[in-house]
Amino acid sequence: MTAAESLGLRFDPLDNSQAEMRWEFWDEARRTAPVFHNPKYDVWFVTRYEDCDRVQRDHKHFSTSSVFAPARPWPPTVQAILDEGHSWKYFLSNNDPPEHTPLKRAVAKAFSRSETREAEERVRGIATRLIAGIADRGEAELAESIAYPFPALVVMEILGFPREDVEQLKAWGDAWLTLFSDTDDVAVLERAAHDFIAFQNYMLAHFRARQEQPTDDLMSHLVQQLAAEDTGLTIEDIVNVPINLMTAGHATGTLLLLEEVTELLKDPELMADVRANPEKIPQLVEEALRYEPPVHGIFRTTLSEVEVAGVTIPEGARVLICYGSANHDPAKFKCPAHFDIDRDDVSDHLGFGKGTHFCPGAWFARMEQRVVLELLLERCPNLRFHPDHEQERLEHFWLRGYQKLWVQWDAPGAAASSDEPAAAAA
Repeated sequence: MTAAESLGLRFDPLDNSQAEMRWEFWDEARRTAPVFHNPKYDVWFVTRYEDCDRVQRDHKHFSTSSVFAPARPWPPTVQAILDEGHSWKYFLSNNDPPEHTPLKRAVAKAFSRSETREAEERVRGIATRLIAGIADRGEAELAESIAYPFPALVVMEILGFPREDVEQLKAWGDAWLTLFSDTDDVAVLERAAHDFIAFQNYMLAHFRARQEQPTDDLMSHLVQQLAAEDTGLTIEDIVNVPINLMTAGHATGTLLLLEEVTELLKDPELMADVRANPEKIPQLVEEALRYEPPVHGIFRTTLSEVEVAGVTIPEGARVLICYGSANHDPAKFKCPAHFDIDRDDVSDHLGFGKGTHFCPGAWFARMEQRVVLELLLERCPNLRFHPDHEQERLEHFWLRGYQKLWVQWDAPGAAASSDEPAAAAA
């Protein structure tokens, strides 16, 4: 049995018992079989940085059409429900040039029209209100209190949705992610599919409202830019674009913030450095995107037979570009297993993708993370792991991070504790 065959048979991305062993597995793959096939899920995995970078830029041989394909085909009843909704063709992340180009340009320009001084002020206002709500407690579960609602409220503010809809939109976003989870519960998937149709209809109603009466938000800018780009697309065609932007910005923003805080809590010296030098927070964000990217992989489909790293991948194959592995490739990053915000190539990660499908909201995501971290460290002195609670990892095929993170800090009036954060294991 070859190394590639052995890896393909041993690796199961949906086996949670393998989750914490994945770094050793990726290291073995990069050394012995950088491209291998997993027969259980019929997926080809590309693990080296150079190859991952090449694949995501090669639109001649690789299509993004399978980006939103589930790890396993949906049951027929679930697929039938989804078929009653609007087309999945235009999610922004799942179409190729030249068709993708005017759509991406319209989204990028819509974002740039929202790039004003007021944007950061609005983001800071949201973070300030959320952190003020917990600052006097001295303890909190950070996902529920800050990391989950913060990016949701920010993306709603920028897109232009009413704040009173936040809980409903969060629920629909969770349903969208559930469709790509590893659950075998058909009833759960059917409910998620119905919720996603409701999500689409909500977006369509807001698009129609912006056509009749434009406002100063990203939804209106997107409608205007699509018309200016003469894409020929209707609002029914692009109903999934704001869903793509919202769920991507929300889920990844939550996971990224929890990862950043975790790395600070694990390393007292790093925490002291960042507190003393808050201008290093952007470097912390970049290193977190490299070290533990919220999205550990993204799918492509081969348009023809193609060779990668000496391995022939057949036409029509599903390929997973392994961001998590690529970001730990020692051929690209020195001492990749070490979390180092001062590394020279700290921003060379694949956390935002590369090439045509580079995240159009990357500038906004970076600003969002910087603002909330600044305020969190300022308002929550001596932030540390909570001794009575353990962190909980998210269980997902290609999303990676924590879903619960309990912390403590020295609240006003509380007895002062050690200046050093608790050195609890992550």
